[in-house]
Amino acid sequence: MVEGQTERTFAEAVLKPHLVEFQLEMRAILVTTNRKLGSRSGVLRYAHVRADLERHMRQDKHSEAYFTTMIDYYGLSADFPGWGESRRESTSEGRVAVLERALREDLGDRRFIPYFQLHEFEALLYCDLSQLARRISGSEDVLDLLAREVQGASPEEVNEGDATAPSKRIIRYVPLYEKLKVRVGSSAAAAIGLPELRDNCPHFDAWVSRLERLSSS
Repeated sequence: MVEGQTERTFAEAVLKPHLVEFQLEMRAILVTTNRKLGSRSGVLRYAHVRADLERHMRQDKHSEAYFTTMIDYYGLSADFPGWGESRRESTSEGRVAVLERALREDLGDRRFIPYFQLHEFEALLYCDLSQLARRISGSEDVLDLLAREVQGASPEEVNEGDATAPSKRIIRYVPLYEKLKVRVGSSAAAAIGLPELRDNCPHFDAWVSRLERLSSS
């Protein structure tokens, strides 16, 4: 379950063919309130996520069916389970670990694998910003400046501030990205390639590895 069309396109284009190699069939679905192309429909509320996940779990009770999420940690609504407890953690990785554990416990289904993207989908693009530059005319020089700005930080360390979150930094340098993100965001991530995304994003890699292991279970 994903919260936006960019994530859905990425899942279908990158994750789905990879998981086929592990004899796993994947289907990406949008949260009900976010099905309009290119629209996030405001803040993603946990009630919507929970209702949709529970509905899909009821519809498919097969033991070999598993369910997972790809939801941005940045901008996450405070009504998600574990939010208050997560605020006591000193690192983003620690906060996300608390949130994922609380989400799994709240849904109470062994087939559910929670995942929050640190800090949002655009973090993946920082693995190689040149792929984004190739898709937005005239952005090469400014995206090179952005690459220097975050030099030394892993993509998942680009933080969650209102002005410094991964997408906010890109939009600050390339305002056009806000309108083009569905079209160019997922294709840029696909062009970077899953191996490089995993090498540079440990939390993302751990999630993909967990999905791969479903083949043996």
